[in-house]
Order: sequence, then structure tokens, then C-alpha cells
Amino acid sequence: MSSATAGSSDSGSVPETARVRHGGDGPAPSLAVVEAIADLAGVEPADLLEEEGVVLYDHVDPDALDAVVAGRPDSDVDVSLSVAGYDVTVGPDSAVARQTQS
Repeated sequence: MSSATAGSSDSGSVPETARVRHGGDGPAPSLAVVEAIADLAGVEPADLLEEEGVVLYDHVDPDALDAVVAGRPDSDVDVSLSVAGYDVTVGPDSAVARQTQS
């Protein structure tokens, strides 16, 4: 699947958050967002549209997100957005996705 790291409040449950590191040898920030959401959804990133109906471009311009966040490990840039039922924060080195609470 992806290089996501999941966090959960109790063992055996669906992860509450997924973190994917970006930059360096990792994916671009926009791809890290896709990988984190796919990890929470339990699908491969390539299957996110078909299985979950999630298209990142419907929520944010991936190129603009990459331009704001990528290559700025020394900065204090955090971008927060909602993507199809997921709250996502993209920082200088990782994307963290969390399912929106109903």
C-alpha cells in the first residue's frame, strides 16, 4: 500500500489518523495527501477515485499545494483542508489525514 503511519486510540480499530512523509525520497505533498487518505480508506491510492469517489483536484490545486509546501523544511507552513470527509493538514515534512467526525 503506501508509506503511511497510522495512529489509533485502541487496538484493532480503524486508524484515526494516517501520516505520510513527503519530500526528499518521498512523494510530493499532494501525493502524500492522497496516500494518507487512501490508507484511512483501506484502498490503494490508485483506487481512491473508484472505491471512495475522492479526487484531490476537486478540493485543492495539487500543483499549488506542492508549491506552497514542498522544499520548505525550515519554514512553519501548515496547510489545512477538508477532502471528501477527511480533515488533512500538510506540514513541511508530512501530510496527516483524519476522518471527519460526524
